Amino acid sequence: MTEQSAEPARQGPLRRNLATLATAVALAVVATVAGVTWSSQRAALAEQEAQINDAEGHLAGIQKKNAEQVDADVMEALGVSRNRLSTDGERITSLLSMAFTWDSGQSYEAARESLKNRFGLTENERFLKSFMPPSRFNEDAQGRRYYYINTVGLNSALGADPGIEVVDVKAGVYTYAVLADVEVTSDAASQNKASKASVTAHRRALLFVTVDAQGKVSNLSGTPASGETRYSN
Repeated sequence: MTEQSAEPARQGPLRRNLATLATAVALAVVATVAGVTWSSQRAALAEQEAQINDAEGHLAGIQKKNAEQVDADVMEALGVSRNRLSTDGERITSLLSMAFTWDSGQSYEAARESLKNRFGLTENERFLKSFMPPSRFNEDAQGRRYYYINTVGLNSALGADPGIEVVDVKAGVYTYAVLADVEVTSDAASQNKASKASVTAHRRALLFVTVDAQGKVSNLSGTPASGETRYSN
């Protein structure tokens, strides 16, 4: 073979190697560009998601603010003060806790006296005459009292937080409707080692109460709410 014919033979493999190398380089460039593009797109999507979340949070805040503003506007139009609702609510809850928490005839009578002293109630109040009348008792020759509550072993306590709604406002005097849950149990629970839940009756009571701007409670009245007595499971 001559020197001239051997030269093309050597150039054939060289050209194939160069072509393979060029293809590999091209694929590497494409892969790099694709990776950069995918990373860029992923970052862009993450940024968009963050912007959407921010927008949703901002919108929810605006909606809440608008709802609160509407509520505030309605209350302002009715002459209702948020501060009054809060302070009166605490006062009413305290009154209910005092009225419905007792475990003997003596503590029942003490609760009535506390109501009169703390809230300025008198025996002429309908609440103290009909809803929470004086406890019945028998008295022996020595003046010892035997209360009916003690005989049957009744105990009472305020249950879940009461529902308190303002129903009328006039010149700073607020009238409320109150739905109270009263838990009534018996001493038999401890005597017979029965679970408290099995002998606890939940009785609802509907009350109306008026509170003036100075916090004085008046016109307190109450009636058992409709519906049967519910027992705990």
